[in-house]
Amino acid sequence: MKKPQHVSSPSRPAEATLPVTDPGETRRQLLRLVIPGALGDKDLQRRIARIGERFRAYAGTIPFGLWGEGLAITAEMRAVTNLLLPQEELRRAFQRLLRLSLTFDASLEGTPLQRAASWSDCLERLAPPFREADPARLLAKLAADSEFRLRFLFSLFVPRHHGASADRYPAQGDFLARRLGTTGRKPGGVLRCFDAACGAGEGTYGLARLLLKTGLAPDSFLITGSSRDPLEIFAAVHGFFPHDPQRQEAFRRFREELRPTGALERIRFTAADLTTTGAYGNETFDVILCNGILGGPFMHERQTLEQVVAGLADRLAAGGIILAADRFHDGWKRVAPPAMLGDILAGKGLSVVAAGEGIAGIRGE
Repeated sequence: MKKPQHVSSPSRPAEATLPVTDPGETRRQLLRLVIPGALGDKDLQRRIARIGERFRAYAGTIPFGLWGEGLAITAEMRAVTNLLLPQEELRRAFQRLLRLSLTFDASLEGTPLQRAASWSDCLERLAPPFREADPARLLAKLAADSEFRLRFLFSLFVPRHHGASADRYPAQGDFLARRLGTTGRKPGGVLRCFDAACGAGEGTYGLARLLLKTGLAPDSFLITGSSRDPLEIFAAVHGFFPHDPQRQEAFRRFREELRPTGALERIRFTAADLTTTGAYGNETFDVILCNGILGGPFMHERQTLEQVVAGLADRLAAGGIILAADRFHDGWKRVAPPAMLGDILAGKGLSVVAAGEGIAGIRGE
């Protein structure tokens, strides 16, 4: 089999894709993203062997024992672990694994492998099937077993905390429903919606359900969901969560409820990075959702927020609305407080109001 060529992560929107419900088509499309089979790369094997040597020295030296679930990690334990089992060396090995496993350039940014201060901290954040105290052993199994590796990759880039709910911000939904009931839509027109940073798409499908509940017919709206991560977009398009069968079942059941209404045909997904020029295409939108991204771990510097909001505002139609809510933790609101986001929206000429769990920026007619 010819090895697929790597492509860079998208800086402009890729061609929009309709939801797919055929399992055969899902497997065929998966091969465009994920490289199957064992990884017999000599460089990776050398890295695994070196990490294995380090781990054996680590395991035979540390006074506090190997990691176990519920272990309280002290500063001393973290320092000793990093000294004998350098996290940076582990990151390079896992990055090599990604390079060999995926047909697109993927970064560890935002994953436990990048953010954790030590291997012990990383194990606390990895999904349970991958909490292997010996990183060499985990890497070796990932290299040899493509199905195990597939679940690992999706667990890294499509974790449950990146959504997993079609009704994550119910008060925001109520706000939008009331507004649509008041403003309606232009006669003969189509309500165009953009779910920026849509993740795995639960909120995108949830928006379709909300629009149906407000009385809009499917042919009177069009929704585009966008994420910079190709695996998230794949999960959204195909309802594919190999690492989380319960989430997959709930996701597909929800889509089946929407299918008879014709709403699935009014939803598109595309991969794009909101921080790049041209990421929004040329289309204008009446409703833009930007939940769970502005002011969080991926996007919190004021300059970046201003750039992204400016791009969104440029695509907002007259009378349109941008909605932003989040459930950030780890002190991100101290870095980028809601008031700052409100100031940025106002600076783009939008009227800022409270909107359920978040805020809204509204463009005048």
